[in-house]
Amino acid sequence: MPEGTVNFFFGRGTWSLGLLVTACLISCESPFPGDQADRGDAELSSAIESVLARQGASPRAASADQAAASHLQTATQLPNDLFETLKSRMPELDSLGPQTPGVGIGLDLGPDVSGTPAREVGISLRNAISASVRNNLSVQSARIEESIVQADVVKAEAAFDAVLLASTGYQVNNIPPPPLNLGGLDNAFTKEDTATTLSTGIQKRLISGGTVSASFDMEYTQQATTSIYDPANYWTNSVNFNISQPLLQGFGSDVNEAQIRIARNQDRVGVLNLRQTLLDTVRDTEVQYWSLLQTRQQVVAAAWLVKVGGDVRDILKKRLNFDATVADYSLAVAIVEVRRANLIRAWLASRDASDRLKLTLNDPAASVGSDALLVPVDRPVLQPISYNLRDAIVTSVEQNPSIARSILAIDDAAIRLIVADNGRLPQLGLQAGVTLTGQDNSSGTFGSAMSEINNADFVSWLAQMAFSQPIGNRAAEAEYRKARLRRSSAVISYQQAIENAVFAVKVSLRSVTTSYELIEQSRASRLASAESLRALNVLEKTLAALTPEFLQTRFQAQDRLATAWLSEVDAMVNYNSAMARLYHAMGTGLIMNRVEIDVVEPGP
Repeated sequence: MPEGTVNFFFGRGTWSLGLLVTACLISCESPFPGDQADRGDAELSSAIESVLARQGASPRAASADQAAASHLQTATQLPNDLFETLKSRMPELDSLGPQTPGVGIGLDLGPDVSGTPAREVGISLRNAISASVRNNLSVQSARIEESIVQADVVKAEAAFDAVLLASTGYQVNNIPPPPLNLGGLDNAFTKEDTATTLSTGIQKRLISGGTVSASFDMEYTQQATTSIYDPANYWTNSVNFNISQPLLQGFGSDVNEAQIRIARNQDRVGVLNLRQTLLDTVRDTEVQYWSLLQTRQQVVAAAWLVKVGGDVRDILKKRLNFDATVADYSLAVAIVEVRRANLIRAWLASRDASDRLKLTLNDPAASVGSDALLVPVDRPVLQPISYNLRDAIVTSVEQNPSIARSILAIDDAAIRLIVADNGRLPQLGLQAGVTLTGQDNSSGTFGSAMSEINNADFVSWLAQMAFSQPIGNRAAEAEYRKARLRRSSAVISYQQAIENAVFAVKVSLRSVTTSYELIEQSRASRLASAESLRALNVLEKTLAALTPEFLQTRFQAQDRLATAWLSEVDAMVNYNSAMARLYHAMGTGLIMNRVEIDVVEPGP
């Protein structure tokens, strides 16, 4: 992150969200505008606008509370007179207690399960985020899912591709004659022939719902000779043009392209899911990075307590024959052993935190199964953040993937509502066709039959309409009601997504400002604890006798200083983790970490 005060500069284009929803609805407009009132689009737009206005993300006039939230604010820390009081001894107090340099390379974490020396790998926060974005398995899976959805878009669009048709056949006919009582001439009327057929053509579905086709048919008939006549072989060729078109139910591009629009929406959802996975991964990486630093600081504090506790124990051991009792010495030994046990627990927590971060990164150079120990090399950012609550909410509404997904869900529901509305119409279909036929009756050649087609000597026409309507039409009406309810449910889900986003932003901002305030308060607590230990060190040099009571007081002062020091570390870690969660809630985590998504439109 850049040095200096961290400022948020948010865009003010939240009303583009409302335009997006309106555009989604307009794009699905029915070709039968007489039913607009039943669809309730005005009520839907009003509901969407009301939730934006209620959460302070609307271009309409804001309330007094929303206007107050529009001012730029900066995270602050409460003034504390303790810093001025201890100003002259600040360097000395900072040198007391656990020392942060031990958090780097070379920190002793004890033996691992493999029993081999651990290899330490220093890593910066930027490199950690870069590795997780490239290698994280959840991100890789989301990329594959997006590619699968793109294939579904191509599949939906392929429904309107032209289809090449072809067929061939060979048929033998041997049909007995009817009873004519002509003596021995009855078999002269037996139908015995063979027919060889070949048909080819092309068919295409129209976005209006109809189908057009063109085909060419060839048939060569060979007739068997009878006792009284010798029939000729002949060709019969025909060219056919046909069209079928629904005029009510199933008519219109908004109905027949509904699956394409839904598939494209799912493709957008796939991109949003990928973006959400990347946001989650970036947030988890940063939080785990600071958590690893925190656990290593716990090791430093625990090791320091063991060291200084051992010094007190050794002093008591030397004074066993003077003024220290066996009980005093045994208590000191018990305290040191408890601290040693806490050190072992800190080793375990630090190793687990390293493996947890390696699991997120999935970096081949430091896999989970390796003995490599990740070591954070970056320090927490301590600059105050400037923020604008209303702009933070607006940015979240614009950038949060869950809100964008809910908008697409409304669009899907609107598309299905149009299809269901169209399904209430009667079925009225038109079918028309023309056939040009040619037949060779003389030479038995293929070309002679084709010449009759070229001359249009024999033309057949077809035009017909078919109508059907269920009495009561209950199934279609029920489907329409269900579609309307699903659209209402989608609007409720959108409202819920807005409220959840606003809640997440406010909680994250509150955590950021509180954690920043706690950094200074925890530092004051550490300095006060360090001053207490410093005073005890002075007394130790001036007192003629070190009583067991005095040494017990030193134990307590050491524990207070270590606890205060860890509290300050926790506040710094929580501040940086809270900022990561804030960027995640606002949907700007990728922008803040310079992660870009290249969206490739699905192709054939």
